[in-house]
Amino acid sequence: MTDLRNKRTEMLIENSFIQLVRQQGFNNVSVIDISNKALINRQTFYRHYQDKYHLAAKMIQDFVSTYDSVLKKRSNLNKQNQNFLSITSILAPDIKNLLIKQREKILALRSIQLDSKDFSSEIKRVLRNNLVSMLEEKPDKFEMSLLTSLILGSFNYLIDEQELPDTSQIQHAITGILCLIS
Repeated sequence: MTDLRNKRTEMLIENSFIQLVRQQGFNNVSVIDISNKALINRQTFYRHYQDKYHLAAKMIQDFVSTYDSVLKKRSNLNKQNQNFLSITSILAPDIKNLLIKQREKILALRSIQLDSKDFSSEIKRVLRNNLVSMLEEKPDKFEMSLLTSLILGSFNYLIDEQELPDTSQIQHAITGILCLIS
């Protein structure tokens, strides 16, 4: 019972935090604001988090961990010799859940600049780590930069458009890229 109550309270805190950050910006949000919006007292907030920075860091880490899991799944499918379009179809529900259903969370977290770890740098770190295992050989700096930019551009597209491109759009984009470089 306590676990469910803790999870529910953390969910209320996180959802309130996301809404407030989106409305007011991270710097203008206080623990009192979060507590009031979540309909809890400040002591309840402090039982779960040290402060708003700890809350933001934990939310970033949780999201990045989920993103890492999807990338590892993608890497495993790649090792099974699945083609790109097949992998995209298989991962579509995971991608939809990760990027589209959690859009507001991503937009809030992206706007927060923390000293130690910010959202964008953590996403790039996990992406780079996974790219090394997805490719047959270690990419050089240029290849890593190009691939990271391409994937982050797709990441941003999905967040902005709130929908996954269909297979024909993906094929058309890949053909366009290949035409540019051949």
